[in-house]
Amino acid sequence: MLAHKAKVISPDEETAFLAPFLERAAQGDIVTAKLIHHAFEQHIGHIVDDSTIYRLLQRHQWRKVMPRSYHPEADPEAQATFKKTSLRSSRT
Repeated sequence: MLAHKAKVISPDEETAFLAPFLERAAQGDIVTAKLIHHAFEQHIGHIVDDSTIYRLLQRHQWRKVMPRSYHPEADPEAQATFKKTSLRSSRT
């Protein structure tokens, strides 16, 4: 089995690598760890474990942010009317 030497990048290089993803996230694009993982492997030229990416993101204070679970075209007035006029299944 051949062992290859892992490429180590500096914190400044990590920051530069993450900069485009930060910019995309700031513009409202969804940036996933999977996307970053693939780009990182391309950047350093070899496969890395998932934990490498999660540690990288943790070092740079990235955290998981999820959008609120509502439909963008939802009508709050229609929902409120429905709640007031619908029959509840708990009533008999």
